[in-house]
Amino acid sequence: MSYEKFITDFLNIKPSDLSKISTSTGSDGSVFIRIRLSKKSVLCPYCNGNVKVKAYYDRKLTHSTFANRFCYIIYEQRRYLCKNCSCSFNESNHFSASREKLTYETKINILKDLKHPEETYTSVAQRYNTSPNKVLRIFDKHVEIPRKKLPTVLSIDEHYFPSSDHSAKYCCLLMNFETGEMVDVLPDRKKTYLIQYFSMLKHNTFNFTTNKSELDNVRFISIDMYENFRDIARIFFPKAKVCADSFHVLKHLTDDFRKVRIRCQNSTENPTLKYLLIKFRRAFDHKYQDFLDNEPRYNKKLGQYINYRGIRDFLFESFPALKVAFELKEYYIDLNKQSTLQTAPVRIDEAISIFGNCGISEYEEFHLLLINWREEIINSFNVIEDKRINNSFMESKNRLVAKLIYNANGFKNFKRTRNRILYCLNPSDTFKF
Repeated sequence: MSYEKFITDFLNIKPSDLSKISTSTGSDGSVFIRIRLSKKSVLCPYCNGNVKVKAYYDRKLTHSTFANRFCYIIYEQRRYLCKNCSCSFNESNHFSASREKLTYETKINILKDLKHPEETYTSVAQRYNTSPNKVLRIFDKHVEIPRKKLPTVLSIDEHYFPSSDHSAKYCCLLMNFETGEMVDVLPDRKKTYLIQYFSMLKHNTFNFTTNKSELDNVRFISIDMYENFRDIARIFFPKAKVCADSFHVLKHLTDDFRKVRIRCQNSTENPTLKYLLIKFRRAFDHKYQDFLDNEPRYNKKLGQYINYRGIRDFLFESFPALKVAFELKEYYIDLNKQSTLQTAPVRIDEAISIFGNCGISEYEEFHLLLINWREEIINSFNVIEDKRINNSFMESKNRLVAKLIYNANGFKNFKRTRNRILYCLNPSDTFKF
């Protein structure tokens, strides 16, 4: 392929469109490509009269062709003058907008790079030899993501966002549980704002023929244990079933068990027991129960070869309350894993009774949680397309949001941040020219 053909391809023009082309290299390795387009028949856009060439002037355009060096297009652009009305105008082209210093392809590549959460506006600006403010303007101009239609199963979560120009510490995320698509990002999770948002949504989508709005599409709502979300669900989605995310329920349980372990740790004066409770706390983690029978290793504190199960059983003998608390924790984890929508009501009621009578003060919080969120916990056993309703997919999205904010060292402009979150997290959302 000739270099003329290569250049015309990335400029989106035909070889016959060029009347002049030359290349040179700067002292820093930058590539300069000087071009002039072929002269074509042109009429005045104002009066349709005949025109003549008034002058040529150079336009320096940044073009993202090479990964290892900067590339510039020196475009010898014609300025036309109308013989009839004396108006002047620039020659049109297919590779850059009027008064722009970047080619279309450069702008497209900038927008494609911003699709990745790990990229920042500054890193993209450095890559394409432009300023961060220019990248921001390109993004704001070409990325405007609309709200998606409310799904059958709606997941709601929040994310810590204290640097927002909106007066709130948390933003609110809405997601389609079945597809994983982000529906919208709201600047606030407070009840007053959510009431305003869903009221406007109901008003704007209400159909007087069917007497329904878009809110009536929602049959299930998955939330964490945030009371405001449950209140909003009851107000605006009275026919939908509210489901408490099982991960957050288990987190309350494991946090309460940790308090039991710390109480045992603080109650003993035996340094060996303190050491074992801190050093081998994984022996009480449900995820590591399959590794308890590991190869015994010599423990200097105990003066013997011992594995994780041996250490755990030794601590159970020293702290009977710890053993009871552990067994209760494992009991509920198995209940959460094995129950179905049909068996959940009876088993949750059994758990309420067991935790209420266990005599462990740290589990009083979990006992009250089971009582206050009983209906929502039972609803979480509903299965949609072989998937139990939960917020695990939402949590993975939340981690990407955290990555975006962390890499950028915080955001302030909420509108831009909302568009960036939706743009990065939804594969189908794209830019527009």
